[in-house]
Amino acid sequence: MSWKQLRWPLLAGMATVGMVLSGYRATPQLLICPEFSTVAGIVVGMLVATAIIHAWVTSVQVELIHWERLISWCSTSRSRHLLLITLGALITAATLLLDIVLWAWVYRHVGVIHGLAESLYFSGITFTTVGYGDITLVSCWRLLSVGEAINGILMAGWSTAQLIFIVQRAMTLGFHYDDDKS
Repeated sequence: MSWKQLRWPLLAGMATVGMVLSGYRATPQLLICPEFSTVAGIVVGMLVATAIIHAWVTSVQVELIHWERLISWCSTSRSRHLLLITLGALITAATLLLDIVLWAWVYRHVGVIHGLAESLYFSGITFTTVGYGDITLVSCWRLLSVGEAINGILMAGWSTAQLIFIVQRAMTLGFHYDDDKS
């Protein structure tokens, strides 16, 4: 899948999140509880947006790992296979960190967590389902943290599958390298 094929779904996912969030603006006075549908809409929008981001990153990685120039480059050295695996892992980790940052932005945008460091921390422990409990959301916003935890479980599984694919493909290229040396 190319960027041209994914640009409309990606824009649609971001537009979904934007529309839901634009319907709610935090007030600087007291935190006003939104309707359940607003919170559920934000969760669904974020699930769609992060799934589209991961689909795009996955498709880019799949296209790259099947790219003839990369295959021929890897076929000259076994250490290049390790580099390919390492780069795949770093790109996947960066995508997961992007998800955490997007959720932190949502918490700050709706006004349930005010500091940047605090929102990133809360988002990180919620996305990874660690959940220390030292920071909690007010009761009417707790569905956001449940949605982020579900999102984190799904994206961790997706990323694991993605890395297994990359390792398997790099190993296949390694077998071709060994055959060529014989």
